[in-house]
Amino acid sequence: MSMIYERLLLMKGLLAPDGHIFVHCDQRLNAHIKMILHEIFGAENFKNEIIWQRTTAGKTVSDNLPKNSDHILWSACSPNSKVFGFRGELSEENRKSFNKDDNDGRGPYNTQPIIKTSSPGPETTYDYVDNNGKVWKCPKKGWRFNKNRMKQLENENRLVFTEVIREKYYLRERELIGSQLPNIWTDISGNTLGYSKESVGYPTQKPVKLLSRIIEAVTEPGDLVCDFFVGSGTTLVAAEELGRKWIGSDLGKFAIHTTRKRMISVQRDLKDAGKDYRAFEILNLGK
Repeated sequence: MSMIYERLLLMKGLLAPDGHIFVHCDQRLNAHIKMILHEIFGAENFKNEIIWQRTTAGKTVSDNLPKNSDHILWSACSPNSKVFGFRGELSEENRKSFNKDDNDGRGPYNTQPIIKTSSPGPETTYDYVDNNGKVWKCPKKGWRFNKNRMKQLENENRLVFTEVIREKYYLRERELIGSQLPNIWTDISGNTLGYSKESVGYPTQKPVKLLSRIIEAVTEPGDLVCDFFVGSGTTLVAAEELGRKWIGSDLGKFAIHTTRKRMISVQRDLKDAGKDYRAFEILNLGK
């Protein structure tokens, strides 16, 4: 814990004032590391603990539970640190819920009530008069939209009037937005990583998809991404493919060797595809 504390303290000094830090660990140390993050970054800047279900296959144990998940602790440097959102792909079950179509070229949709569930305010508590003159009494906690927005949605034929007023959600639009993710991630599996083309034979390798999701959520193209325990180099691969600048470091020679080979391969693939890539160099700071 002393080693981790010193390094997290150094990382705090290197991060941008609006930066973020993600620490990947297992259930043995997550409580201790969370306390260190609270001390260094401030408890008020602790954002969340992501539970990543890395495998669905657990070893049979008689006196415990199988270990199927890891923990990703997330802290921001300040309350002003930007977050662009964690979005996942729509599930097949979710897609099937878009089972209505007006045949107006906008494609399939489903509907959701526009009744507010909390925080009623003066702009969203009103009786609504639709284009046919029918008065819809204000729900107990109001509508999700103000009166002008409600009228705009009706004029665009995006409202459905049943026993309540409902909004149309179009599949085409929802696919672009993605689905809101919870803090329990079950859709990125590490089960078959060792047998995939992505595998580089490194014992702690993580899927590129996992790191890409994190990087896209808190950075923009051109931002700098750092991994101070670079391991197999997955963070750098994701950063390079997403057009971010990157720095990676590690004490292990095998980690540096694995990452170097992997980045050369990734950049060759980007070059062959006609995409931008960055030159890099390896600095040996050891004795």
